[in-house]
Amino acid sequence: MRKFFTLLTLCMLASAAWAVDIVFDATVDVGTGSSTAGEFTIVKDGITVHVEQGVANGTHYRFYKNKKVTITSAIGNMTNIVFDCVGADNDQYGSGGFTSDPDKYEPKGYQGVWTNPGVTQVVFTATNFQVRATKITVTVNGDVGLMAPSISPASGTYYESLTVNMSCLTDGAKIYYTTNGSTPTASSTQYTAPFTIPFELGKTVTVKAVSVKDGKTSDVTTATYKFEDVPTFGWADMFNVADKTNVTFTYPSIVLWQSGSTLYAKDASGEKGYGIAYGSTNQVYQIGDIIPEGFGGQKTTYNGMPELQTLKGFQAATTYVEVKPDIITPAQVAEPYWAHYVLLQNVKVTVNGNGGTFTDANGNSCTFFVNTFGVPAPTDGGNHDVWGIVAAYKPSNGDQVFQILPISFGVEPKREPPVDVVSIEELYELNRGKWGHFTTPLTTIYQNGSYLYVKDNEDTYGLVYGTVADTFANGDYINDAIASWTLYGDNKQMTPNGQSFTKAGHGDPIAPELLPIEEIMTDMVHRYLAVENVTITAEDAEFTYMMTDETGTLKLFDKNFKVVPENLTDGLYYVEGFLTTHNHEMELLPILVRSMNPPYPKGDVNGDYEVNITDVNCLIQVILGKRPASDFEGRAFVNDDDEVNISDVNTVIAIILGTAQPD
Repeated sequence: MRKFFTLLTLCMLASAAWAVDIVFDATVDVGTGSSTAGEFTIVKDGITVHVEQGVANGTHYRFYKNKKVTITSAIGNMTNIVFDCVGADNDQYGSGGFTSDPDKYEPKGYQGVWTNPGVTQVVFTATNFQVRATKITVTVNGDVGLMAPSISPASGTYYESLTVNMSCLTDGAKIYYTTNGSTPTASSTQYTAPFTIPFELGKTVTVKAVSVKDGKTSDVTTATYKFEDVPTFGWADMFNVADKTNVTFTYPSIVLWQSGSTLYAKDASGEKGYGIAYGSTNQVYQIGDIIPEGFGGQKTTYNGMPELQTLKGFQAATTYVEVKPDIITPAQVAEPYWAHYVLLQNVKVTVNGNGGTFTDANGNSCTFFVNTFGVPAPTDGGNHDVWGIVAAYKPSNGDQVFQILPISFGVEPKREPPVDVVSIEELYELNRGKWGHFTTPLTTIYQNGSYLYVKDNEDTYGLVYGTVADTFANGDYINDAIASWTLYGDNKQMTPNGQSFTKAGHGDPIAPELLPIEEIMTDMVHRYLAVENVTITAEDAEFTYMMTDETGTLKLFDKNFKVVPENLTDGLYYVEGFLTTHNHEMELLPILVRSMNPPYPKGDVNGDYEVNITDVNCLIQVILGKRPASDFEGRAFVNDDDEVNISDVNTVIAIILGTAQPD
């Protein structure tokens, strides 16, 4: 279960007042928001964010054009509000989309910053275009007195053990709590660290907490947790649970279609419900495959319909059945057939960009969208049979629309094995979402969480993004990998069949290609690169830096792996990482940043950044007068006593043996 933490930075001012940063994280703090566009509110630590129309989908906040975002403080005057946006300035969804009342808002790259001497309410309007943000930081000055503590997670029904976290805005306050429903006092258990409540079927636990300071006690905060067994669950039940509920399916499912991260399925037993799962299943499925019960994830709402995300427990298909489509007309493309596998017969295909319309002989029409499954529509203007899935779409400031996601034109889809490919480029030549089987090995370069960078035998580099079955090191081989591809921003990346990615041996590690910045080009996406003798400067946008050598400048974006030192110096650095592009601009995702001139460790007499027997030999040469101490630029004075003698030798030996620690 996720552990949610309130991120607070407290500092005392000259009087009894304080300043506090209250952070709204889009991956955690969604309030009443969902993936469906609409009005929503988020309340946190005395700050209320009310969105007139937008989306809070657990990834970022969307604030729609010409709609207001009102931020109100009940705990003091707000002096600073920062939006961390997905676009810079006037880029799409960037920080330049807002105006504010009162004024004092300014876009600064990927951040939009509002400053003021202090008010309790600010209204932002997305006047210029839709704004998307991953984080909102509100700085408040005031004196709130003794605040009651906050408890997370919130009250509710849980199906596994949970970890409880507490915090208090009041500086210096102590938190005391009980878990038996009684009212806590200063004699109760003091909260010092998160604690776990173990799962016990049918048990209800009531946690109560108070803050105490200077003999005063706050109001009581209460959270009640009920532990139940996982209920019987199928796709139809997705309509009846709240967003962010963790669910486990107790019915097997029949696969209707899978492409990349998108899976449509229906219940194989019980009431026939239909639905969509989005994310990495770590499996390759075909139409008709039976997925065993026991899989699950987190329920969310997307385009007004339920969707399963944060997937877990998907197993290989046990068997398969024949699946026949529902034969419908364009007029029937509506909610009753949502997520169904359907056939539209002899419809006129009119293409418009990435979609268009299907029209039958009676003049009834429906829209379609080809990007989800990557199947190009015929452009001859003629009539065709179309197999596809009925999906929902909800445009900004518009009503929900049901449309067709085409799977095939003119030819009924059949079960077929993954296509054999010998390279990453051959995989990319397949239709998006089509599974490819690598008949030659991939070589691992770097793995971190869901990121796996690989190279094929033709020296093409690629990013595999998703959960895989093994842990890899640089040089590990992967045989018989199965993957499809999708687009992320400007770039193609691979979606793995996780169980096919297993270690098959180890070869020579892959070294980065050392280049001057001027020779780094956009066609090197996902290449393993290194630059040296660069200066690094921080930009205003979070995680964003610029590195410069004698030939040019390149952006560093350190959100993924967080390796740039917190305290950058004016010296020169060596950087390794993988090239990507964002909004058609090159940036390097670093995995290693180190100084070109790091300090020598204690005992490293010869200056090779290692402490070993050669350093002892150097000291002996100095003691015997065979070499001057000046040859070693002061490093021979290990004990810092301006003498080189046997005590320096003993210190180096102790460092080598591990009985003394180097500085």
